[in-house]
Amino acid sequence: MGARIRSMTHAASLMLLAAGMAASAEPISAAEGQMTHENYKIYLSRFNSGDDRYAQFYDDNVVFDHGPFFGILKGRQAIVDFYRDIRTKVKETVTASTVVIDNEHGVMAAELSTQLVATRDGVEMPSGHLDKGDMIITRGTVYYGLKDGRIISIRGGITGATRIPANQK
Repeated sequence: MGARIRSMTHAASLMLLAAGMAASAEPISAAEGQMTHENYKIYLSRFNSGDDRYAQFYDDNVVFDHGPFFGILKGRQAIVDFYRDIRTKVKETVTASTVVIDNEHGVMAAELSTQLVATRDGVEMPSGHLDKGDMIITRGTVYYGLKDGRIISIRGGITGATRIPANQK
């Protein structure tokens, strides 16, 4: 089976996330060993809502290369713990514009926009310092390794960041 390509507009992905995209459903085709666009939408929906079940899409031994600022996270629980801590400082919303999945070769790539809004003063992020209400919007691409329908590795890079102080929103 070759690469499957599907693009979502920014507005369409926001509508899907706002609709909840069956946030309580189990991964649709994980039993068949395939990552699907539907599963990725569920993953993002759960992640954005703070539902730790997003981690069900990870292999137990997933490795997340989160760059030099945060380092490398190893294992499903390490990622969940990391984001539980981050969510005490910022509200994070991730939106996919383009997602390419190739189960045959075990890779997935997603062009993402991430909005971070500080919920308290003094938050240090790789793309800058935030005080309560300040926002950073980043754009970048994340690459995922896949095996048997689960995410086994995550790495990516930011191609652009915009900081919006709270008093300029």
